[in-house]
Amino acid sequence: MVKLQHIRLPGFPPYSFASKLQDHLRRRLLDCKDSKLPPSSPPPPPTLLSFTPTPIYTLGRRQTAPLSPQELARLQAPLRLHSAESIKACVIHQKDAIVCHRGNAVPVSRPRSPRGGLTTYHGPGQIVLWPILDLRSQQHKKFTVRCYARLLEDTTISVLKQQYGIDATITDDPGVWVDGGSKKIAALGVQLGKHVTGLGTAINVDTPGPEVADTQVNPWKRFVACGLEGKEVTSIESELAAKAGGGGGGGGGGGKIALEPTSTPGQVAERWAEELARRIEVEGVEEVGPVEVFRLLNRVVAGEQAGEQAGEQAGEEERFWGLLREQLMEK
Repeated sequence: MVKLQHIRLPGFPPYSFASKLQDHLRRRLLDCKDSKLPPSSPPPPPTLLSFTPTPIYTLGRRQTAPLSPQELARLQAPLRLHSAESIKACVIHQKDAIVCHRGNAVPVSRPRSPRGGLTTYHGPGQIVLWPILDLRSQQHKKFTVRCYARLLEDTTISVLKQQYGIDATITDDPGVWVDGGSKKIAALGVQLGKHVTGLGTAINVDTPGPEVADTQVNPWKRFVACGLEGKEVTSIESELAAKAGGGGGGGGGGGKIALEPTSTPGQVAERWAEELARRIEVEGVEEVGPVEVFRLLNRVVAGEQAGEQAGEQAGEEERFWGLLREQLMEK
């Protein structure tokens, strides 16, 4: 009986750290495909990796022109995190908010991303969901590339409607949209190699909505999201506030409403995993325990140490890894 394995990274892992874990999981599937193992040796099960990273701007493959010094300065200015509910739900250790967020004023970094598109943002208030599937696997329903992209969209649309009463749709532009395609509530990116998936979707849970103009608080106001002029970025919280007549949320101040417990990033991930499992036709979801998550991450760290990684990115990953080790030792 095959179940979808759900790996949740606690706290605020660096985006690069989560990306390396995704690479490790994809390589495991690819190695299995290349080895042509007999039926008695089952391949790794379908997996979902979910996390909320430290604030980061990523540049997609279409971002060929270098950013100007002014654009870089705007993106890398300290960001005041407003998402109290998300932060409370994600913190793995008392030091986490201090070490990872530097007193709530956070510079953002900008690595290249294998996804298409231009610049986008990931960070607190958002849940990133990366399925690692073999689209040709016998373990679950098979998908073409086009059908897989639609799977991500439909799973997200279904969760938004069933859990929050939010009517979302797709348009000619990538992602999931509300208000007739004027506001993006979830980003979408697909990476494939030998039919093994990478990347996925990122749902805005309580990031600032379009009503928050302050660039010190709203990361979306620092750039044209995915290069789409005239479009806005919204969140579950902002849409629920608007439905309640509060005039929007996601930035502190008037109109902000408290999210229900099922609206934290972790709970959104849980609902999304259940819907994905149903749609790929497996027998539900199995949460991967913290000890096994630690073992997986330890393999990633061991591989990085062998490669002698260095620099600011490596320092952020080392801080996160240290916090996670502390947490497990205290239990």
